[in-house]
Amino acid sequence: MNKLSLKIVLTIITISGLFNCIHSQSLEETLSNLSSSAGNAYVEPVVSAFGSNMNSAWVSGIPSASLVGFHAQLRIVGVGSFFPDDNRTFSTTGTFNFTSGQVDAILAPYSFTQEKKDLIKEEILGRDWEVTFSGPTITGSENEHVMVTFPGTTSQGETIGQATTELEEVTGFLNDLSFLPSPIIQIDVGSVAGTQASLRYFSGIDLFDLGKINLWGIGLLHNFGFWFKNPIPVDFGIGAFYQKLDVGDVFESKSIQVGAYLSKTFGLIITFTPYAGVTYESSSSTIQYSYAFDTPAGKQNTNIKFDLDGENNVGFTVGGTLAFPVISVTVDFKVAKTSTVTGGVAFGF
Repeated sequence: MNKLSLKIVLTIITISGLFNCIHSQSLEETLSNLSSSAGNAYVEPVVSAFGSNMNSAWVSGIPSASLVGFHAQLRIVGVGSFFPDDNRTFSTTGTFNFTSGQVDAILAPYSFTQEKKDLIKEEILGRDWEVTFSGPTITGSENEHVMVTFPGTTSQGETIGQATTELEEVTGFLNDLSFLPSPIIQIDVGSVAGTQASLRYFSGIDLFDLGKINLWGIGLLHNFGFWFKNPIPVDFGIGAFYQKLDVGDVFESKSIQVGAYLSKTFGLIITFTPYAGVTYESSSSTIQYSYAFDTPAGKQNTNIKFDLDGENNVGFTVGGTLAFPVISVTVDFKVAKTSTVTGGVAFGF
């Protein structure tokens, strides 16, 4: 293994080790304090990052245009999607059920009798409230908390004014993380009639305490030069890819990508292959967790489940692969609504 390949492998291993962070609580425990409308806005930024990561790193060159050829490689890849700064906070409206402690804080400034406070508290706990949420998203600062604005009400002949409550258990979970990395192991095998099959799999790493990653994917990449009698100056390929990703018990994500790619290989024993691709991609995530709140009858839980789509539709990727005997190194960058960088090393021929 040459020094460059060794450095890339060690970097990927090091980054993977950093995935295991320590939080005082899990993401599922954090989300248990949020109703669906707030939970939707809170997790939205990471959904696009998951989608863009899944729809990256599939292609590092185009397979041979021959009828039958043998090509097999194991690729160890790290991908990372960037979080826009404007996605670090959110503000939205929606329904919310207050906890007993939160109602106590709302009523604390008032000098009602304890009996009247108990009756007012029971009324507040007994219904859903249309409120305003604001604060950090999942990618925001861990030093900021999500705030809930109680709209005010009249109860037991008393006027309760508007009040803002801090959700102490809900902060920016990823603490201003610049980008979301993800590891991938992929096997490329080909080619038959100019077509290469790709399989990817990864399992086990706890991604920043978001939950353990479990992913698998499959795809095909075809060299259109197979249909030409004479070789064409550049390799032109089309591909289609599918991937499924689970992150803990909270996220279940799926992605589809189709694209057209160009590449050209220079050199003999040591080669360099620049490549570019235009892709159409889609991704969606199902988020589910248990929301906990208080009622006059005691603590209640309800299951929250909703779907979110990733932002990316069209992407443009440029990159290159430097290949030595048995070992190759790849780097590329995808320009899209959620941009993604890829780096990896492959073993094979």
